[in-house]
Amino acid sequence: MQRLEEGKDGSRTMLNRYKSGHPDGDDPPVGLAAVSLLGAVATGTFLTGLVLFLVSFASTDWLGIEDGLALSLWRTCSRNYVDDEWTCVPWERIPDFVRAAQGFCVVGLLTYAVSLVILVAYLAVPFLQETRGVLIALCLLTFSAGCMVLMSLIVMGIKGRDFCEDIKRDDYKVLVFFAEGVDTLGPFYVGWSFIVAVIASLITLASFAFCMVEFIRVNDISD
Repeated sequence: MQRLEEGKDGSRTMLNRYKSGHPDGDDPPVGLAAVSLLGAVATGTFLTGLVLFLVSFASTDWLGIEDGLALSLWRTCSRNYVDDEWTCVPWERIPDFVRAAQGFCVVGLLTYAVSLVILVAYLAVPFLQETRGVLIALCLLTFSAGCMVLMSLIVMGIKGRDFCEDIKRDDYKVLVFFAEGVDTLGPFYVGWSFIVAVIASLITLASFAFCMVEFIRVNDISD
């Protein structure tokens, strides 16, 4: 009878090991090795979006007038047609639309920073990878970061075009710029920094989608 009970106990132990996915009874892997495929993809897309956002955030070629003016969040650049050199200076009088875009981007940057802290904890602490609260926080933060960048792009794109067109329609401003060696009669253009910000926003929102799928997977397992 004692041997029979010992055999049953051994069977239960082996069964529990196989249910946990570790037939040898070893502890599950920790760190990056324990991250699911969806978690790894969500992490990779988030980090890519963050890097691209930082590049666009700090660069100076968002939009402007071709071969004349280049506008960004923090500086304005002008090209002197005499010596063909670009000069960049901080905004002297910041238009309201630029302030709004700056606000959206700063909030987005803070959201990226908080997301990065939570993501590092998610990768470093194995049990957090199966915690629904952490995944919900990452989903909300990545979605907010992508939306903040997108809102700044909408403001800069629409109002920035109007700003450039107003310069070209104002003869006095055109003459003032011309006296400084700057041609402001060229066509409106969208710079590479703006395009990088668009890509950053889309990739960040894609990270949110992967994070949501991972949350659904973990939620199904928990239930």
